[in-house]
Amino acid sequence: MSNFKDQLKIARAAVDQNLEKWLPIPDNLSARVVEAMRYATIGGGKAFRAFLILTTAKMFDLPEQNAINIATAMEMVHAYSLIHDDLPAMDNDTMRRGKPTTHIQFDEATAILAGDALLTNAFEVLADEATNKDGSIRAKLVKMLAHLAGKDGMVGGQMIDLIGEKQTLNLEQIEMLQDKKTGALLMFASTASAVAAKATEEQLNALKTYAKCIGLMFQITDDILDVVGDSATVGKTLGKDKTETKSTFVSVLGLDAARKKAEDLGVEAEQALSIFGDKANALREAARFILERNY
Repeated sequence: MSNFKDQLKIARAAVDQNLEKWLPIPDNLSARVVEAMRYATIGGGKAFRAFLILTTAKMFDLPEQNAINIATAMEMVHAYSLIHDDLPAMDNDTMRRGKPTTHIQFDEATAILAGDALLTNAFEVLADEATNKDGSIRAKLVKMLAHLAGKDGMVGGQMIDLIGEKQTLNLEQIEMLQDKKTGALLMFASTASAVAAKATEEQLNALKTYAKCIGLMFQITDDILDVVGDSATVGKTLGKDKTETKSTFVSVLGLDAARKKAEDLGVEAEQALSIFGDKANALREAARFILERNY
């Protein structure tokens, strides 16, 4: 697992270097919003989604810079979602990635603008020729990320999450919520490099199955950590789901059954990768990491 964590650090460093290029601080009055964008993206988090993009790129021999640009766009969208998710009108969190949330470090209005800018700049990165020389591929990636980040994906999931704060959700509804809110961006991260490399339909379907499984696994382990995790290790406030009586996999299934469901999904995720042989070993390790993570 230590080797896997090293790979996460390599992905983090590669994306951070590219973010430095895309987010230079201007010498004018708009500098503050860029500072907030950098605060929310550079050096923060596991870069797990970036790792998935860079790893699948190697599987399909996609040029590294192409993959780094895709991963950079992904990290921008992910950071935007966290900034907005933490706002007082949403989850009202004060800690993220082991430091004050963006609206606490700066202010609420600046945080909103920083999130907006990261979302829009992500598509600028995807549309850049360094992402892929083939304009039709760039268009596919833009469309794909827009779909998975918007009303039919992450934003739609966030809406269900807000509804779930006021009414009890059943297991099917919780799975729909997490398939959109958490799973949508993991779907992009697991398949974008394959799309850019013009993978076969069979290969894409295998990666989609893998992504669906790890998306649900990721949220189940998140729900478990909210109950048994350590705030200092996880890097954010824990115990809020129970306090706010939110519907989660743990609240509906119980701790043991939630763990069992995550383990079953892990088996299914690894089975989906069988067509890739040893080339997919890093993705298998990623699935195990999700099951065993404590942050």
